[in-house]
Amino acid sequence: MTKNYKLAQWLELRIPYDAQGRDSIVEASCQQYLKKRKSLKIVDLGAGTGANCRYYLSKISQDQEWFLVEQNQELLEIALDRLIIWAQENGYESQLQNSRLVLTNQVHKITIHRIVGSILDLENLIDLNTFDLAVANAVFDLFSEKQFQTLLECLKKYQLPMLATINYTGMNFIPQTDKDSDFIKYYHQHMQRHQYFGRGMGPECGSLMWEAMKGIGMKVLQGESPWEISNSDPVFLEFILGFMEESIPEIIEKATLQNELNTWLLEKQQMMSQKKLSCSVTHQDFWGYWE
Repeated sequence: MTKNYKLAQWLELRIPYDAQGRDSIVEASCQQYLKKRKSLKIVDLGAGTGANCRYYLSKISQDQEWFLVEQNQELLEIALDRLIIWAQENGYESQLQNSRLVLTNQVHKITIHRIVGSILDLENLIDLNTFDLAVANAVFDLFSEKQFQTLLECLKKYQLPMLATINYTGMNFIPQTDKDSDFIKYYHQHMQRHQYFGRGMGPECGSLMWEAMKGIGMKVLQGESPWEISNSDPVFLEFILGFMEESIPEIIEKATLQNELNTWLLEKQQMMSQKKLSCSVTHQDFWGYWE
């Protein structure tokens, strides 16, 4: 399994959890803000396989023009394929026009552009003067505080509001066992390890995003967006444990800790096979705008 294929699989698996978890009050406030516009021009930051775009397509009543910004070109190719499938399933005709995908039915027109590039280079990728909204899903826990601040300053320059959903803040396994807190702590330390761009915000992203958005003068609405993963979804649980298995060894040095991790993972696998393991993952949603 290639890295991109595995990532794409993960992004698709999480769609129903994202949809169920999103805070309805935050989402409704954004929709209310935009309802008077006849059409919407939206930039999707870190678009991945287009799941965020697909989620909103049927929730927006106006004509739409989307710009999917993603550094990974292969994920954008997957996004195109899945948007075409979405169109077929939802009564839209789809047509490729140069680099654009145009979806039409008897009432609406949706135009989708794919942009390969970094969110932090947004001004050089698109003309932000013409946009109505920026959206981002499950992106900013990977950002450093400085990177997020840089993005906010760019949005402020163009008075561009942002709906940022499913920002990771924590997790716990059910039932809890003695070593859970230790290995969740190591997992969080890996998220916040020093990298070339600084330290990722990781589970602190909720509080840091709130402070940064308020600090730059945005009006901000925040809501909780949890995942509740039951013992009947072993595939999803397997992904979560797999992420921990891959990342934690990068920050622990003692062989004894690696042995403890292996024992803990084996225990979790056994619980999962017996359908005795569940997981709760917490996130926060943010709607930020300027009056």
